[in-house]
Amino acid sequence: MTSFKDKLDKELGEAPRFSRQLQERILQNVNQQNKQSSRWQYPTIIIGTVVTLLFLILIGPWKQVDTAKHATIVELVQHEDIKQFNIAQNWKEDTFRAGRTGWNLGQKGYKEGMETKLLANALQKSVVSQKDNNYFSYSDVWVEFDNGQVVQLKMYLYDGQLGFIDQHTNIFYKVKDDNAASAFIALMQKREKDISFGEMFTFLVTALFLGWLLEKAIRKKYSIPKEPKYINRSHQRTTFIFKCLQTAALILFNINDWFLYTVAICGFLAISTLSSIMIEYYYGREEKRHYVSIGSFILLVPLIIVLIIYFS
Repeated sequence: MTSFKDKLDKELGEAPRFSRQLQERILQNVNQQNKQSSRWQYPTIIIGTVVTLLFLILIGPWKQVDTAKHATIVELVQHEDIKQFNIAQNWKEDTFRAGRTGWNLGQKGYKEGMETKLLANALQKSVVSQKDNNYFSYSDVWVEFDNGQVVQLKMYLYDGQLGFIDQHTNIFYKVKDDNAASAFIALMQKREKDISFGEMFTFLVTALFLGWLLEKAIRKKYSIPKEPKYINRSHQRTTFIFKCLQTAALILFNINDWFLYTVAICGFLAISTLSSIMIEYYYGREEKRHYVSIGSFILLVPLIIVLIIYFS
C-alpha cells in the first residue's frame, strides 16, 4: 500500500487525491472483504476432517458384540456358518489386536473357504474347560458369522494343544480333537506376508522423495520463500509448542499400541496436518505458506491408503 502510494505520488504529485474520510472508508471496505473471503475459506477443511473422523468412529471396530443369541461358542458355530475371520499375532493377555478388515494393521484375513472350515471344525470339537497355567497367548481371532454376530477369541497354545477364550464371556474352550487343533495351528503359523526392512525403507524413501518434489513444485509455482523459516517470534513459539504436543502424542500412541488401528493413524495424521495448515495460514497467508502443508496433506492420503492395503 505504501509503495503503491509513493509511486502514485511521483506520477500525480504529492497533493492528496482523496479526502481522509474517503481513504478510511476504502481501507475499511478492503479489510472487511479480506475478512469475509478468509472467514469461510478454510473452516471447510476442519468440518470435513471432523465429519470424516466421526464417520470412521461410527463404523469402526467398536461395534457392540451381540452374545445374547448363544450360550457358548460351540452352540453358535453348530448353527451358524463363519462368514469371515481375522487373525493378529498377540502374546499380551490384556490387549486384543484383531478386528474388522481394514481397521487393524498387521492382521491376516480369511473369508468363506477352507480356512473358515478349519476354524469351524476346531470350534465344533471344543469343550468348556479350565485353562491350564501352561497355556500361553498366541493370537487374537476376530470372527463374524453369517447372521451378523461377532465374537472375539484369544487363542492359546501349549505343547500342540489348542484353546480359546471368549473375550466377552471369559469362558475357556479346549479343542479335544488333535487333528482339528493341529490343522488350525498350522494355518496360524503360516506366513503369507512378511514386511521386510528393505520394503519398508523403500516405501519411506519414496514417500519422502515425492514429498520433496511436491514441496519444491508448490514453492516455485506460487513463489513461496523457504527462508526465513518463521515469520516472527510468535510463529516460532507456536510451531515449537505444536511439535512438542505432536511428540508427546507419538509417545502416547506407541505406549498404548494405538498405531495398530487404522482410525488412530488417520486421526493422528489428519489432526497433525490440519494444525500445521492452520498455523501456516494464520502467520503466512500473505506468502501462501499454507499451500505447502495442503499439498503434503493431499499427498499423504493416497500414501496412507497404499500402506493400509499393503499391511491388511
